[in-house]
Amino acid sequence: MRIIKLVGTLLVIVVVAFVAFNIVRQRVLRGGVPDLPVSTNPIIENHEWANEELITIQGYEHDAMEIGISPGGEYLLFNDRHKKPDKDIHWASRVNDTTYRYEGTVENTVTPTVDATPEFDGLGNLFYTTLKSRPQDGQTMYRASWQPGVAVDPQPVEGDIYVQPRQENGKNWISLDPDVSADGRFLFYSEGLFGSAVFPYPFNVRGAELVGDEYKKISDELLANVNSDQLEYAPAISDDGLELFFTRIERREGDAELSHGIYVTRRDSIAEPFNQPERITAITGFMEAPVLSGDEQHLYYHRMHQGRFQMFRVRRK
Repeated sequence: MRIIKLVGTLLVIVVVAFVAFNIVRQRVLRGGVPDLPVSTNPIIENHEWANEELITIQGYEHDAMEIGISPGGEYLLFNDRHKKPDKDIHWASRVNDTTYRYEGTVENTVTPTVDATPEFDGLGNLFYTTLKSRPQDGQTMYRASWQPGVAVDPQPVEGDIYVQPRQENGKNWISLDPDVSADGRFLFYSEGLFGSAVFPYPFNVRGAELVGDEYKKISDELLANVNSDQLEYAPAISDDGLELFFTRIERREGDAELSHGIYVTRRDSIAEPFNQPERITAITGFMEAPVLSGDEQHLYYHRMHQGRFQMFRVRRK
């Protein structure tokens, strides 16, 4: 009984820290300034995207964040924004290119903890973040077969993609935000150190490649131009592994508020490092969490609009 209580207490601590991060992150996106050093990242603009469109979800009028879209665009998944230690994954079915019909929560993903950041590969699998088993095994990214409205047989994503040991100076390492290429070969995700200060730091993008049945981390040197002493997270990888999108929040010298944007970076081969990231100028406001459409011609994300987080997309020129 004592062990059960201890595990339960640890789960509550981790969940509260994770949800507190989301609350603080929302304040950051409204202009709050965490204790970040002044950024030295170069400023490079990208003008390859345009025509922002609002995605409407019929029957749903709450915050919609962290989008996952099926390869053919038939289904749209997202998580809500609860202030209590809980988040749920929801789904909607396609009406037209920019309109979806709300269907409810995704079966087998709803737990009393954080369940969020859904993404698809092209093989009929759903990947997502959940903290349900973290106190026992440290695994926080799951995979399930997708059927409309149902995550079939969810199982942890295996590999060396979880920091060991799980704790550092009383803080907790958490891997989250999984995004996978269509063939399942590449997995990119966020890695953050969550502590009592609620804001995860460091917070970086990581990558892995499927070897057998497990994902093996790629060298951090391949992401040296992506990660910095600022906040980089919520990655999205192209099917060929050569184009990477992510969110960056940084402190610029002389600015009263944080700079935040969605960035893209490329490389010529999977053996080479990604180039210096470019900020996508077509996406402005308080935004996060890019994800590519199945044909890679649209980029989806959420941003603050009319007092709540809503979904948008831009088109590749």
